[in-house]
Amino acid sequence: MKASLGTLIAAVIAALAAMPVWAQNQAPAPIACVSNGAAVTVAAAGDRTVDTANVQSAIDACTTVGGQLGRPVYVQLLPGNFIIKPITMKSWVYLLMPAGVVLNASTVTTDYQIAGSGTCGGIASSSSGCKPLISAGIGSDKAANNTGIIGSRAVGIMGGTIEGHGWDITSNGSSWWAIADLADAQGKKQICPRLIEFDKGTNILLRDITIQNSPYFHVVFSQCAQVTALHLTIQSPTPDHPSTARNTDGIDPISSTFISITNNHIVSGDDNIAITAATKGPSHDISIQNNHFGAGHGLSIGSGTANGVYNVFVKYAFFNGTDNGVRLKSDSSGGGEVQQLYYDTLCMKGINTASKSSKNGSINLDTQYSSSTGTSFPYFHDIHFHDVYSDTASATTGGKARDLVRLNGAGGTLPINNVSLYNVDFTLPTTATVATNIDAASIFLYSNSQNLAIPGVTPTPAPDVDPYFNEAANPNIAQFCQQYNN
Repeated sequence: MKASLGTLIAAVIAALAAMPVWAQNQAPAPIACVSNGAAVTVAAAGDRTVDTANVQSAIDACTTVGGQLGRPVYVQLLPGNFIIKPITMKSWVYLLMPAGVVLNASTVTTDYQIAGSGTCGGIASSSSGCKPLISAGIGSDKAANNTGIIGSRAVGIMGGTIEGHGWDITSNGSSWWAIADLADAQGKKQICPRLIEFDKGTNILLRDITIQNSPYFHVVFSQCAQVTALHLTIQSPTPDHPSTARNTDGIDPISSTFISITNNHIVSGDDNIAITAATKGPSHDISIQNNHFGAGHGLSIGSGTANGVYNVFVKYAFFNGTDNGVRLKSDSSGGGEVQQLYYDTLCMKGINTASKSSKNGSINLDTQYSSSTGTSFPYFHDIHFHDVYSDTASATTGGKARDLVRLNGAGGTLPINNVSLYNVDFTLPTTATVATNIDAASIFLYSNSQNLAIPGVTPTPAPDVDPYFNEAANPNIAQFCQQYNN
């Protein structure tokens, strides 16, 4: 297994090194787009028709400039409040949004309507029907290489803000979030727009952006490669608009590869991060480092995993008030192989096990996430935890016990196996809930773990160095987490 981790890290490093320097966290930055002898800038008009046309025209003009230069150029938005309908990113073009730039999403539902699809702003059995606010490669618009949206690169200055207005009254008389509440009450799905979606793109960079109050998912990468999401602040709802924001995932890599998600703060009304691989291909070689998660359903893989998820490396993940910590969820209607997952230095504070939203817990491996059935069976194996601390106790809500640690292989034909827990520390004694189809002989609960018992598993003497990470234990993991998880 040490070779597998080494292979993972080497592959991610190699992929990032192969990216053009503008797509890495390095200089040189994209250069200003110069068209007709002048740098292309866009001022805010505060009118959704004018602002959309001006921003889109600038992007359209600069894609030619960047293509001719063979490197990306940027369109600079001037400080002010823009109101935009959906816009389409193009190759070689970045949006530069210095402090003071706010992109406000239109609240006119028909602005997002996809012809021939469900009614945007309505509810149905499918969520399809709305275009994203900012997209590339959606529908007939072919995604091209080297597209991106970028915030300010100036050190110490926050990038622009994308305000989704999920709380605001739309043209149909209710807010996007009220639509979601109604859909939930009827057991259906909301038809609301995502804020940012890239499809089949490569060399994508999102950084230094505040993305808030999304009507639906915040950021989606579908079938993308070589993606960096850096220094993003994602939040729905924001404190000034308290409400229920359902299904507002933070960052969702879907069938995507060589992804770096680093130094972000994510508060959402659903998964803070959700990695899936349902029907469009596998997701693999994903690095998630130094991220802080507030309210939301935690760091998830699934539920769709049919094409496989592998080579995921998580380090320095801070959970504060999330419904879950690490959650692997799938079922036989769309399950697949999930393997080679490495979680190093996880700090969990106040995991909300009293929430009714899901089977909550600090560590949740569940191959029977829902009652849906089929023949695409999940298979979870080679999953490793190193230096984990949680201050949370299990809870009972509505007469139902919530699990702090859950291992459920009942949804698969092959048992959950080769899971290791090295220096996993719970504040209070915790007994894992273990369902059927677990290979207890290959569940390694190392003896330096504290306050955790797994039925049927005898603790394994802990070596000085974790064999899956080639690292010694942090003897002060609780103190480290209490200091830095704020």
